[in-house]
Amino acid sequence: MQQMVHAGAHTRDVYVQSKHFLSPTLKQKKHFDAYFRADPSHSCSQSSVTFGYGLYPDSTSTTLGFPVPVPVVMQLLSNEHDIAVTHGPCRETLDADLARFDAGEGKKLFASHASVLHQLGIACGRPFDVVQSPSDDLSVIADMLRSDSSQGLRSIVPPNVADDVQGLELNQMLGRYLGSPRQVTYYLGGFPDLMLSQLNKAAENVSPANDASQYKLYAYTGHRQLLHGMGLLVGWNFHFDGQPQSTKFNTSALPAGATLYFELHAPSDSSPVVETHIWSPQTNRTRVKLTKCSSISCPLSEFTDIIDRHIQHTTPWQELCQYHPVNQDSSIDGTMSEPQSNHLVILGTVLVALTLFAMHSAYTRINQFRRQSQYRQL
Repeated sequence: MQQMVHAGAHTRDVYVQSKHFLSPTLKQKKHFDAYFRADPSHSCSQSSVTFGYGLYPDSTSTTLGFPVPVPVVMQLLSNEHDIAVTHGPCRETLDADLARFDAGEGKKLFASHASVLHQLGIACGRPFDVVQSPSDDLSVIADMLRSDSSQGLRSIVPPNVADDVQGLELNQMLGRYLGSPRQVTYYLGGFPDLMLSQLNKAAENVSPANDASQYKLYAYTGHRQLLHGMGLLVGWNFHFDGQPQSTKFNTSALPAGATLYFELHAPSDSSPVVETHIWSPQTNRTRVKLTKCSSISCPLSEFTDIIDRHIQHTTPWQELCQYHPVNQDSSIDGTMSEPQSNHLVILGTVLVALTLFAMHSAYTRINQFRRQSQYRQL
């Protein structure tokens, strides 16, 4: 929870205090400035609310004697097709891919780390079972080791073994859920289309900059696979020092409290661009160049093409998951009924390790902020 508050406080420092882009309070007289949406799981909703407390501390510390509720939008789990589609229409597709990985590449991965698993089994008091729920067991244990470390507790295994276990779990998680472009497409579900719709509508918005009737920020909270999937989709490689590394996927694990920022800028002398930033409680805000984009300030048109080309290559998630509802919504944007006013998109994830709820994200540091007038409301 502390990491979530820090992530919200950092967002306030940048977009309220420094850039004066967001209003200083949760709700203006006419309209909320920020829109919060979370994966329907309990941990994600808690993390989203806690992030809101960090972003709006004045709004949540009142004389009422209780915190002002942070409004978080959530769908029914089976109907959440933007940030949790693998719990609904893509459940069977995911289960089949997980079983295939566990029976093939997963067993080979475990066999190559037999010594690590043996030491882990000794520490746990029983042999590590690579047949019965090996993937779930490893994920829970790795999360426990991360939680113990973050809380300053003594680890049940030596530090080198803890590092090896967490590195093994990272490679296993990425291979199981995001091991191919096809898996990236259906795991992300409708989120890429949702984000593109919001960014492109923001670029077309001609409302004056001081129009307070529209949202300026969308903050999404999902599971960590969502962030890694977005990274693989747009060419955003995470490299956090001190975190487990995956050579195969050219990325690292995400530290507790990390957050991804997608900023839409509308310079007066050029077309709209998307700037990407990464931050965590242990690292400075850093500006990131997407490896799939030609420029660090990625033209919105090119950013859109990157995502569209990937989906065209794999086919849309609906086809991959054989999802063909009788009554399809003509809109690709799950929030079309809301005012289309995105300017800033924040993507966060939740890591549940026992009682630890940690938001993960990636940000990039910049030496000089653009003038507020270069932003265009979404």
